[in-house]
Amino acid sequence: MDIPQLTTGETKVYRALLKINESSVGNILKFSGVSHSKIYDILKRLAEKGLVSTITKNGKQYFSAADPKTLQNLIKEQEEKLNQEKEELKLLMPQLLAEKNAKKTQPIISAFEGINGIKHLLEESLEEVKKGEEILILGTPQKIVEYAGGYLKDWQKRRIEKGAICKIICDPGSPPWKEEWWRDSKNKKQSLIKASASVSPAYLVITNKSITTIYFANDILGFKVSHEEIAKKYKAFFEEIWKQK
Repeated sequence: MDIPQLTTGETKVYRALLKINESSVGNILKFSGVSHSKIYDILKRLAEKGLVSTITKNGKQYFSAADPKTLQNLIKEQEEKLNQEKEELKLLMPQLLAEKNAKKTQPIISAFEGINGIKHLLEESLEEVKKGEEILILGTPQKIVEYAGGYLKDWQKRRIEKGAICKIICDPGSPPWKEEWWRDSKNKKQSLIKASASVSPAYLVITNKSITTIYFANDILGFKVSHEEIAKKYKAFFEEIWKQK
């Protein structure tokens, strides 16, 4: 397992130095297993992080590992930096939102690639629904569970807290969520689920304002159509399927 804040190579070298104490490059190579071409770059990065010190004896360089508690200081510094960036973003957010809303026309179609892009689209869908409104989901491909199962549960929790209702037509054989909060939401009719007889080719999310379609092929692709009239037709299409189940 890699040490937090360190790459695989840095972890190997730092662990080796902890075991062998002060050592030359030759010994570090032997005990760490990293290649000669990478060792000096790794040692330099570890030194910059305050995890390795150097000393020269008789013209030869020797390296030592710093106390492992230094790693805690690294994480603390990262936390402080992250908190500072959060505060800066909080100050910038009104300006950024104003710039976005100042556009006369919003793009009708947007596309994203990769799991982070997909999460962005799903966050937009969640932002669009208000308390009492419905968000409709067609399809539960196994791939989306593999790639984003934990995120989807968090997304659903926030949807429930918001007071929006979710109807899901899931793929056949989709394993049910067994968490108490999910069962409770079904009992309260906040989450309504029916099973399809066939596997959906995509993951479809419909709100009053948009339709988001997510595909899983060699890459993860997501497309969003922001158009209320088109969304209305997709909702009607979904409801027809829902009635037949």
